[in-house]
Amino acid sequence: MAVITPSDLESIWLRRLIEKLGVSEEPRILDCKPDQGAQINECFPNVEAKVSTTGGAIVYGWQVWETEHLIEAEFHAVWASPSGGLLDVTPKAFPCKSIAFVPDPNTNYVGQQIDNVRINTSGNALVDDLIKVCEAKFKLENAGEKADMYALSLNDDEASYWQFLGQMRENIMILLSKGSTRNQQCFCGADKYKKCHGRVLVQLLERL
Repeated sequence: MAVITPSDLESIWLRRLIEKLGVSEEPRILDCKPDQGAQINECFPNVEAKVSTTGGAIVYGWQVWETEHLIEAEFHAVWASPSGGLLDVTPKAFPCKSIAFVPDPNTNYVGQQIDNVRINTSGNALVDDLIKVCEAKFKLENAGEKADMYALSLNDDEASYWQFLGQMRENIMILLSKGSTRNQQCFCGADKYKKCHGRVLVQLLERL
């Protein structure tokens, strides 16, 4: 799925996402100009390094992404210059000149991961399953003491569930790329998705 920065800061879906986040700050478009040596997906140390060398401050909030199926907020940190301007200094895994950012003064990073917040914008219930899979993977990866660990550590059962969820995520995305719904053939070809792997997913989520 192609990931883009929302261009319409007044869109109903962005407004619903901000409401779900529970923040009162307005979204804004920020330039993305990674510092030399900054690492992909490591916004917190990247901004801390920027502050230590250049001054300014770290600002926490949410960077927002859109696909054709959903809108998603990812907890993020940007740099506030001594004059107060905001800049994203963290490189992305794909070309990105700017991001949509919603400051969140009430949420801080304390060494534990914070799950993304997602809303299905497509009306396709298969996207709801994709969101549930992503949330379940995060829950597995961050349950209990795992929340304080940098490296992933799972027991045998957890590793099996985690692998299954990863496969479900990839296969659901393939179905969505074909325009499929829960009422159409499952990716395994055995039956309708909702009677096949869709049902298996429900059973697994009940155990987690």
